[in-house]
Amino acid sequence: MLSQRARDVHFSSIVVDCHADSIERVIDKGEDIGMATGKGHLDLPRMREGNLGAEFFACFVHPNFIPEGRCIRRVLDMADGVKQLCVRYPQELELARTAGEVRRIVGAGKRAAVLCIEGGHAIEDSLAVLRTYHELGVRYMTLTWNNSNNWADGCLDPPRHHGLTDFGRAVVREMNRLGMLVDVSHVSEETFWDAVKASVKPVIASHSCAWELCQHPRNLKDEQLKAVAQMGGVVCVTFAPGFVSPVFNEARVEMEEHFRWQAQYLEADLIGQPEKLALAKKELQAKQEEQIHREMPPVSLSEMVDHIAHVAKVAGVDHVGLGSDFDGTLVLPVGMEDCSKLPAITEELLRRGFTEGDVRKVLGENVLRLMAEAIGQ
Repeated sequence: MLSQRARDVHFSSIVVDCHADSIERVIDKGEDIGMATGKGHLDLPRMREGNLGAEFFACFVHPNFIPEGRCIRRVLDMADGVKQLCVRYPQELELARTAGEVRRIVGAGKRAAVLCIEGGHAIEDSLAVLRTYHELGVRYMTLTWNNSNNWADGCLDPPRHHGLTDFGRAVVREMNRLGMLVDVSHVSEETFWDAVKASVKPVIASHSCAWELCQHPRNLKDEQLKAVAQMGGVVCVTFAPGFVSPVFNEARVEMEEHFRWQAQYLEADLIGQPEKLALAKKELQAKQEEQIHREMPPVSLSEMVDHIAHVAKVAGVDHVGLGSDFDGTLVLPVGMEDCSKLPAITEELLRRGFTEGDVRKVLGENVLRLMAEAIGQ
């Protein structure tokens, strides 16, 4: 049960979530997230219920699109999906490009949608494409996804460049000039330090957790947290259990290894039968997803808030925010099953002794301050 104090604080705050993959459900599954869907983690009715004022909708470009030459098309399709959602529900949702626009839109009783890109390979090694994305309204880009690209190393690939190339540094500088946040979630540690050195504006980690609490390569070590803070940036804590809980992460690794071997067996058995192989892999993926829902150890809301508290302690409360990864993870912590549950974070932070002013910073004010500084008014 939400206390009256938590209710008052939460519903009088501007709540900003810095990363959701929900637009994939629109583009790939044909869902209308402007209506109550009963699916996934986010739709407009649940945004209202959880007082989610501004959502960064990620245009995620899977590396599979690289050899197909469809990265740019993928971004355009997803960006258009967000914009068409705003067209269909103009009284509910509006595209925002600045902190000032977020405040105006939320003040008018609507929800703000901010475009962002996940995966620097989406620019196809072109600053002209980067500039075009900015014109479309994109306001941050992760320099990499888990994969390395031609100018930056990702966190799960073997190093190709040991950080940023000269072109990678040019990308950072152009993002600074344009007013596009440099996002260091998903990058390798070497790329992180090169990006921090190259950027003249504060950076964002749009959806990362604390490495000290869960030693996953996607998470940031304390020295990295401090570096983001020293620049005036913000680390937005993700809710994805694999980055929150070491117990969950260990179980996930074991399960993924098991299914990886099964996929290899399928490839060996179905050589020369691409259609059967594709169907078999699809069935295997569904089986894995079902097993994750059924068998993975539960992660609590409290464990997730531990990461918020850790970042606040190490980097300072002015440098922590929310980066849920709604619809980018199969499961969420117990008590944070979708965006309607966001008030539970406010309740837990207040219970832990965070002041009302500091809670408002975590919920959104820190990110709005960062947007004003790095993007402009």
